[in-house]
Amino acid sequence: MIIRHDRLDRETLVDSTQWPGITSFFRGHGAASLIAPTWLLTAAHVVNLIPPDLHLSVEFAGKRYPIARIIRHPDFRKEWDYEKDRAVDTIDLAVVELEMPVEGIEPFKLYEQSDEQGQEITLLGAGECGNGKRGALGSDRHLRRVTNQIDAVDDYWIQFRFDPPPLGTYLEGVGGNGDSGGPALIERNSQFFIAGVSSWQQLGDRPLGTYGCIEHYSRVSCFVDWIRSTCNL
Repeated sequence: MIIRHDRLDRETLVDSTQWPGITSFFRGHGAASLIAPTWLLTAAHVVNLIPPDLHLSVEFAGKRYPIARIIRHPDFRKEWDYEKDRAVDTIDLAVVELEMPVEGIEPFKLYEQSDEQGQEITLLGAGECGNGKRGALGSDRHLRRVTNQIDAVDDYWIQFRFDPPPLGTYLEGVGGNGDSGGPALIERNSQFFIAGVSSWQQLGDRPLGTYGCIEHYSRVSCFVDWIRSTCNL
């Protein structure tokens, strides 16, 4: 996660045990969220990186859980290159079934309302860190938390800009490489709901994670029915 330059990096560091429902496929690169005891929610372009012959597992609370199968949204365009075809609409979502249920961890609930615009969100990831002036500076695989405010929504995405100070939230930030698939969370009544899944940045010739970039997360509220029916929730 990449933060505004006038905040200390240690302000973003969080104890991963406080967010036990978040995991990674590649030791900090490519995230997923637990939405049911045997189901994860992530980005389709992230699971595309998993070799089909690799028997992969994910970790929750120090225990490994083998992956049983991966299901991409049927409207995900496999030929989509989010670095080149940024204006192309695609549904960058996938669900991952585990061979056994995750024990002792409460899954995240899905955000169903259509009032995301203007709301503050919490973003979590263990990908690259850095600041808005210099962009991504590398990864130490520590879980970080930043915030932002949703500027716009459409039938595919929630979008928010990385504003320089004095604009933006106190921990204003966006994702770095490795944060794809991670959640954007909206808090309601002291409970966090997944409102978005990290997908891509509109850079406008800027370096990744610098001020002015616009982050795009797949808008969960538009695809709740598909997620629930696919996972039999």
